Amino acid sequence: MALATPTTPWLRNAVLCVAIGIAVLAAGQLLGHLTAGWIALIASVPIAVLIGAHGKRKQMRRQLADRLLQAVAPRLGLRSLDRRAVKLTRWSRGWPGVPTQVVLRYAPGLDDVDPQWQHDILTTTTRLLLERYRIDLVDHQRCWLRLQLAGPVEEEDSAPAVQVRAERTISELIGPTASITRTEFVDGELALIEGHHQAGAKIAASGYRARIERVLSTMLPGRWRAHWDMENDGFRFELRPSFPASIWLPVTARPDAEAVLETYDSLAIPYGVDEDGEVMVWRPAVDPNLMLVGSPGTGKTVTAHTILTQVTGYGWPVWVVDGKSIEFLGFQSWPNVQIVGTSIEQQVAIIHRAWEVMERRYELITSGQARESDFEPLLVFLDEWADFRANLMSWYAGIKVKGDPAKPLVLVEAGSLARKGRTSRVHLVFGTQRPDAEYFGGDMRDNFRMRVSMGRLSPQGAMMMWESPTTGTSIPRGCRGRATTINDDNRAVEVQTYRTPDPRKAIPGSDEARLLNQLRPDCVVHDRLLIVPPRGELDIDTSEIDEPTYNDYATAKWVRATDRPDLDPVGSCLGDHVDGRTLASPMTVFGLSDLTEGSTRPRPQLRLAHAGAAAADSATRPALPQTEEEAGYDPFEGYRFPTSMAAHFLSAGDLVLVDEDERTWGVLDEDPTEDLEDEGYLALSWRSDDDDRGVLSVPTDHSFTVRRPIELQE
Repeated sequence: MALATPTTPWLRNAVLCVAIGIAVLAAGQLLGHLTAGWIALIASVPIAVLIGAHGKRKQMRRQLADRLLQAVAPRLGLRSLDRRAVKLTRWSRGWPGVPTQVVLRYAPGLDDVDPQWQHDILTTTTRLLLERYRIDLVDHQRCWLRLQLAGPVEEEDSAPAVQVRAERTISELIGPTASITRTEFVDGELALIEGHHQAGAKIAASGYRARIERVLSTMLPGRWRAHWDMENDGFRFELRPSFPASIWLPVTARPDAEAVLETYDSLAIPYGVDEDGEVMVWRPAVDPNLMLVGSPGTGKTVTAHTILTQVTGYGWPVWVVDGKSIEFLGFQSWPNVQIVGTSIEQQVAIIHRAWEVMERRYELITSGQARESDFEPLLVFLDEWADFRANLMSWYAGIKVKGDPAKPLVLVEAGSLARKGRTSRVHLVFGTQRPDAEYFGGDMRDNFRMRVSMGRLSPQGAMMMWESPTTGTSIPRGCRGRATTINDDNRAVEVQTYRTPDPRKAIPGSDEARLLNQLRPDCVVHDRLLIVPPRGELDIDTSEIDEPTYNDYATAKWVRATDRPDLDPVGSCLGDHVDGRTLASPMTVFGLSDLTEGSTRPRPQLRLAHAGAAAADSATRPALPQTEEEAGYDPFEGYRFPTSMAAHFLSAGDLVLVDEDERTWGVLDEDPTEDLEDEGYLALSWRSDDDDRGVLSVPTDHSFTVRRPIELQE
């Protein structure tokens, strides 16, 4: 569409005014009125200047209106350019002035309540007039809208580039109604963005809010989180705080351990803190069972120790099924820990007796002899369930007799404890390395509403644990004790779990030993118990004693530890003539040892053929790790062999080589998203094992070296 430029004869009028002054002067000379002629000529000059200036300003204002008309005509739905559609009035400020009011007429067929249409009109007007405007009035019947001057436009270079990018991103995500009211910088970095919007219906969807948070974290430096004011249409985006490397379990005052029934309903067991420092707690009266999931080295056992020390301090009796037989040895003498089952026979008996306690209490309720509030709570730890189950099946195959079921009943009893334990106040802490489908099938998911997944999950494991393929998949492996759990708002959040020393490993006089002394319960409410190994029955026909059956082990007799010191593992020690290193030698498997009894022969030392070269190399070669913490972890454990893959084929949970020069690997914490800044590019948000974060903007066909996670067995 073309528009003819209006002509304003301002120069002609000014010249004509001066010419009239000269003519008057000439006439004055002829008529003898020379003074009057000079007065007319002198007066014609400023009049000519005023006429010219007025005409020039009017021409410039018309040209500005015409440019605005050409810019907004497509959005006004005009078939042809018509100057009556744009009217700039009430000019003020400077040359050629600023219109404080803009009236625009549009086609009747347009949706004049569409926020995007209104936003486009305002944006175009602001860009051309270099002033900010707001919509003052919309006449839906006569199809015109009035814009009012809101203030000058701030120069773009007055705001940092990251702020401009943030505002542009938020406008793209939320819509044109989003406006930023406050930003905050900390140490030169953008840390907070506040604003409001008028897109409440779109923001009401939780999935869309989560998408906005993920995309913002992708587009801006750092990891961001969102807080939404749904009632007032407000929002606040802020950088996520960083976690401390580790947090020791704080020592807090506890009520009287003998008041266990009175404190049952209000009991809250702290086990970690979230990024805001909020303490995460487990409330057994609300969520009767707790599931701990985590691969070796993630801090799962340490978290279990934290819960154990807290519960025993409140006077609860604790029974432990130690699937690995060594993780809870240090708590065999811990107050109120009645028994730690280290052998498969003891572990079967513990689960069976816990099931009997539950069934007995149900009988008391149904017969009217007791109420739920009369029952003293019992906590059963089922640690390393996968190892326990594998050992159980192997052991059961060797003792199974005719008439026994195909699978040991203890598996059924454990499931029954998870389903029915709450009413009888028999609670479970269930520990396993992987969230296999068998633990989350049927009603098991509902029986373990309180969950803690230690370390990084695979996308499939995240779906089983949290019903989300991205939750917990980017936990840094280098951060021991980092986990995902449920907060009081029933949201999955990242936390740092507390550290609690292992009594078996704490060195006397160390800080760990002093902390354990402070955590140790002052009141011993429950005696330690032992399981008497069963003896087989006498076979009358053969006069031989048969081997104990499964039922014999499950129903074995329990006694107080003080009654059978001969069975008590606490206090037992090795003879002085044998050291632990000798017993742990692989040679003992063959009946051999490095040191024989009474021998003082030193252990042989290996010699290098090139001792000099070895000595020279020792200065640059790092020392071998001595402990699990020093040894670290395998960064590729749980991932497949590397392969080359285009960016658009990547997905959340993939381990990507994000920096080939530095050999930096990062796991994607979400699926690749379209880069709002660069068309045809994808934004990849990654997080490394050192808790470093970053965003890559790459073409969709850019190739990466990728390790995909190994999926769990169904």
